[in-house]
Amino acid sequence: MSISLAPIRIGPVALSGERLLVAVAVLAALVCVELVARRRGRDADWAWTAVIVGLLAARLAWVTAHLPAYLARPQEILFVWQGGFTAWAGALAAVAWAVGRSWRAPGPRIRDLLPGLAAAGAAGVVTLALLPAEPAPPSLDTVRAPLTSMSGEVAAPADWVGRPLVVNLWATWCGPCRRELPMLIEELEAREGIDLALASQGEAQGTVARYLEAEGLAAQAVWLDPEQALSRAYGVVGLPTTLFVDRSGEVRRVAFGELNRARLAASLGALGP
Repeated sequence: MSISLAPIRIGPVALSGERLLVAVAVLAALVCVELVARRRGRDADWAWTAVIVGLLAARLAWVTAHLPAYLARPQEILFVWQGGFTAWAGALAAVAWAVGRSWRAPGPRIRDLLPGLAAAGAAGVVTLALLPAEPAPPSLDTVRAPLTSMSGEVAAPADWVGRPLVVNLWATWCGPCRRELPMLIEELEAREGIDLALASQGEAQGTVARYLEAEGLAAQAVWLDPEQALSRAYGVVGLPTTLFVDRSGEVRRVAFGELNRARLAASLGALGP
């Protein structure tokens, strides 16, 4: 069962709820293990190494599962800020490494692992109880948001219902948006049967037109949402945010933050065949 938590805004920074949950649990485990180790006259360097091993294993498992996307652009394997970790693989690798170290003196003992695991579990449960759950997103045809194309055509989100659709909420001032926009256009143009709508949030037509011209990007899929009605409807706390909508208008997935090809491909799977 997957956990769906709303993103959290801290000042100008927006954090994924799931990433915050994992970070709190790992930090609690490290602090607990460090305290227990010091009381027993040992060091806890092995615990920090276990975290590094877990992160590397989680990333490797994700990259392996989405290898075709990374073969096209191998450098994106290093772009960890875009997300892409397989949590169970990382947890399994970290615990396995720590247990393996416990067999060799003067490494940790099995009993040294238990307080850390208990602290991680307790911190995870408390954080999960405190963080807001991701609300069920409204169907696209219920959103009242008059949108305007770059050619002046006026439409509403309900007009898009009937085909699988990717709706990207972006702005020209947003660095991650600027990085992912060409990739979204390229990938969705290559996929038949899935439409793309790039909804600029809170910007004037002239601003968007100048950006598209400077970057050499086509304007066909670009829409203007000057009142940021889509952002309000879906509780967006930061850009970019991408909605994956099935042919009936139901939002199957909301992807927070910058997408790469692997995350895009995984999210498109939620739309079904």
